Amino acid sequence: MEFPWPLVMSLAWEAYRAGSLPIGAVVLDGSGSVVGQGRSTRHDDIALPGQLSNTRIAHAEVNALAQLPCRGSFQQHALYTNVEPCCLCMGAALQTGVGVLHYGWRDPYAGAATSMVVSNPELSRRSFAVVGPAEGVVEAVTGLLATAHYYYRSPGRGAQSVAWRAERPDLVTAVAQPVVASAISRAVARDASIESLIDDLRPMLETGANRLLTGPADC
Repeated sequence: MEFPWPLVMSLAWEAYRAGSLPIGAVVLDGSGSVVGQGRSTRHDDIALPGQLSNTRIAHAEVNALAQLPCRGSFQQHALYTNVEPCCLCMGAALQTGVGVLHYGWRDPYAGAATSMVVSNPELSRRSFAVVGPAEGVVEAVTGLLATAHYYYRSPGRGAQSVAWRAERPDLVTAVAQPVVASAISRAVARDASIESLIDDLRPMLETGANRLLTGPADC
């Protein structure tokens, strides 16, 4: 993974282990330095200045962008997030004025980066580019963790808890495998790093019969 994806994925994994959606976000300035970072904290409590938690709007992108000051231009800044932002986070990115959004995995259910269109005089003065989804391990592991978050944490419901089960049956099939569930649960129990989890999952991600690294042709 190229920088800043390792940091983004580490934040997402931290969110997963805390019981929140596995989403991390990082803001880079024009020189490539990290000037904001955050994770989803919808389902847990944190005590960090300027960070939301335990609320439906405690999204990773909002928490990362909230670290930028009110004054100044952020057109040279880039927002990186492992999941395609929802309408709330797209609005936060547009309102903040970052110039580029990079996302790792296309969210078939709540993703708005590829569908949300806003046209008004305020935004017409700014440029905003969307780059994504990412390829390879970022996309594959994000999709796996996002699906696992819903599949494992609603006892008895399994696939019925996954909103994109029709669009991405490959992900539902993958998280239903005992070997995948075991790898993730072991990593949580050991408080392992995201790199360690990826190493454990890599044989499954790279098998010829597994399409997680590329996804369905229409995605």
